[in-house]
Amino acid sequence: MNIKKEVRDIRRLQDILLVLVESGFGYLISKIKLSSLVPFGKRVKAKLKPKKKITNPERLRLTFEKLGPTFIKFGQLLSLRPDLLPKEYIRELGKLQDRVPPFSSTEAKKIVEHELGPISKPFSKFEPKPVASASISQVHKAVLKNKKTVAVKIRRPGVRSIMETDIEIMMQIAKLIEKYIPRLRRYNPIAIVNEFHEWTKRELDLRKEARNAQRFYNNFKGSKSVYIPKVYKELCTKKVFVSEFIEAIELHDVKDVKRKGLNLSKIIKNGYMALLTQVFEHGFFHADPHPGNILIMKDNRIAFVDYGIVGYFDDKLKEKSIDIIYGIVKDEPERVVSALLELGSVGKEGVDIDSFEREVQDAIEELQGASLSDVKLSLVLEEVLDIALKYRVKMPLDFILFGKTIVTLEGVALEYDPEFKIIDTTKPFVERLMLKEKPKYFVKDLISRTTKLKDSIVSFPTQTYSVLKKLQKGTIRFGIEDREIRRLGVEIDKSSDRLVYGIVIAALIIASAWTVNIPGGPRIWDIHFLPFSFLVFALIVSILLLISIHKEKEIE
Repeated sequence: MNIKKEVRDIRRLQDILLVLVESGFGYLISKIKLSSLVPFGKRVKAKLKPKKKITNPERLRLTFEKLGPTFIKFGQLLSLRPDLLPKEYIRELGKLQDRVPPFSSTEAKKIVEHELGPISKPFSKFEPKPVASASISQVHKAVLKNKKTVAVKIRRPGVRSIMETDIEIMMQIAKLIEKYIPRLRRYNPIAIVNEFHEWTKRELDLRKEARNAQRFYNNFKGSKSVYIPKVYKELCTKKVFVSEFIEAIELHDVKDVKRKGLNLSKIIKNGYMALLTQVFEHGFFHADPHPGNILIMKDNRIAFVDYGIVGYFDDKLKEKSIDIIYGIVKDEPERVVSALLELGSVGKEGVDIDSFEREVQDAIEELQGASLSDVKLSLVLEEVLDIALKYRVKMPLDFILFGKTIVTLEGVALEYDPEFKIIDTTKPFVERLMLKEKPKYFVKDLISRTTKLKDSIVSFPTQTYSVLKKLQKGTIRFGIEDREIRRLGVEIDKSSDRLVYGIVIAALIIASAWTVNIPGGPRIWDIHFLPFSFLVFALIVSILLLISIHKEKEIE
């Protein structure tokens, strides 16, 4: 592969390779045959430069930060994949922060006017200074003509081109990794980059975020504990997203929360219960609930913002996730393993279920003998997912997002309210779900099985007619491969052979009896030769039969 022909921006490729070499990943560059693209002097300088004594997960995180926004986003995606990376990498990549300097207000207004027309048409006021800035977009405060205050999210100029260039380079590196490093092929680097490409395409289209936000708004309409800002769909395009601006406190501003006398314990519990409601009742949840995306309102309600990363839970995911959490809480490793195997996909080599169960048992052992209040559900769930990785059980991405969300929320909760007990909150919720949802799943399963049975009954006459026609024509074939059936066939063969021997012996004796009174003909010891010869043949065949039976018994 000539990478210079495959990549449009060679200078960006060289910059990326240089950062990798300087960060201690020169061996990787060498393995995939790209060392020649990094000037020799810079390679030598990178090797001589003293390296910080840090762990490999830290090294990877710092490298992604140096490589810029696209790689930070990529690292954030990898942090959601415990089916690909060990938990120490997952935790470290979870620290990646998507913060970059804002672009100019002139550029921001230009984009808004390109998408919505003159800025004075929808807005009576547009604040030039952004209130937040990230790698893909930044947010400005504005006022509509109807005097409603709104948040205007604007896609960063040129971000699509930048990310597409970086992803193109990532793809070429992934291809070279699969070609030259066989032990990494099982992680499917090309598939991971493709997944990231799809992910970024969704995030770059702000209309998708508008649809997600509208769905959350509908799901929580009338809620006393959760507030979702209104979406102005008529003002949302690929590059602009407009929603109600909320006067609230960001969760990480704990001092302000306490100063205003808000009930932090109640707020944390509301946030966690909101997640469980999203997952198990709505089947649609916010999958990026870090403190910057959770706002606290004056009445102790919480508000979620930034709907770029969401997860979906169908009935099967709901049911099996309930089983996993219930199995962890109730110390039932076989329930946990069964649910994991039903949810995930297993490689050709299969899974040693007994060993899998033993390791899951060890992971949830800390629940035994300890107060449930003292146990961190996120750590146990993280450990169970790590065991699934070890046994190469690939879990659905939405379940991984759910697990990651639990881990994030419990971390946030314990940081701001050390007395928050996630197990105490989760257990009654899951038990209610078991009582409420299990009958529903049972009925659905029964209906599904009944439908299949009905289909079988309806098709039975047609199938029977087809089989009878084939029997009549002699074209039917049986493909039974069973050891006992094969053994039965061998026994039938043996019996058939013995039967033939018996018939031959009987025929010879009868022939001897019929020919004994024939007059004349040759005689031996005054006995007719013909009947005598029949008797001799019968005796020989009988001896052969007895020898055959004796040998078979010896073999058995």
